[in-house]
Amino acid sequence: MNESTIFVGVDAAWQNSGALDWALREAHLRGLPVRAVHVVEEKLPAGPYFAAPGVDAAAKHLIADVDDYLAGHDDGAAYTTDVLTGPPASKLAKAAAGAEMLVVGRRGTGLLSRLLIGSTAEAVTHLADVPVVVVPDRWQPYHPGAPVVVGVDESDQDDAAIAFAIAAATERKVPLRMVRVWDLPAMYTWDAAAVTNQYDGWLEQSDKALQAMADQWRVKYPELEIQTETRRGHPVAGLISAAEENKADLLVLGGRNHRRITTMLLGSTARGVLHHAPCPVAVVHEVPQEK
Repeated sequence: MNESTIFVGVDAAWQNSGALDWALREAHLRGLPVRAVHVVEEKLPAGPYFAAPGVDAAAKHLIADVDDYLAGHDDGAAYTTDVLTGPPASKLAKAAAGAEMLVVGRRGTGLLSRLLIGSTAEAVTHLADVPVVVVPDRWQPYHPGAPVVVGVDESDQDDAAIAFAIAAATERKVPLRMVRVWDLPAMYTWDAAAVTNQYDGWLEQSDKALQAMADQWRVKYPELEIQTETRRGHPVAGLISAAEENKADLLVLGGRNHRRITTMLLGSTARGVLHHAPCPVAVVHEVPQEK
């Protein structure tokens, strides 16, 4: 049902959120329809004589406003809207299953305000099987030509994230910038003098590995400009700085599987990037390998 659809969650703060506009822009770039969904959290009835919870007038009014906004958008993108009831995290993740991607706002009220905090974030992250794009409030594109930045690590298991970033860069007709943030192993940081002679060698090795990774993708996509950059420092600071300095249109992060993604999103690195990145951040799930 959701195949090749840009799925976007909306809440009461949707007009201040950049999520819906970002989803519309992405749908226009990809030539895909948009599906906007508002999730109403069910509340237990106060007693046996209360009717079962359902969609209230406020939710219906909200989605009607969203529908009007989509209808008035001048790019003519196909769209659908819906209101669902139930546990927000599981409903949103289930509704987006099979979609091209799920887009949410970084701040707001209700579900979206809690998306990156606490149990809702853990559940959505664990349940979602599609790329999730987190868009800052009131976000606007920097300028035409701004690159797509993808963070990669030494594991060489970022294929899904890189493929997503390549598609985004190709659609935008902009360069792709592969960034690896490298730092000294923790065991060495207490004694910088002990590793002075090894640092240059480690940095060169990291650069070569990143260049080899990029070359593999350059062969597959010769028409795309693929840039590389190795930075030393903390991953959060390094990725945010890379996005800021390159005026990135999108920052893409990868994950290995649902368990790792859950840990990553609740950890300090990804949480810091998601909360403080100056641009939309896409978290792309690695497709599990069949055994």
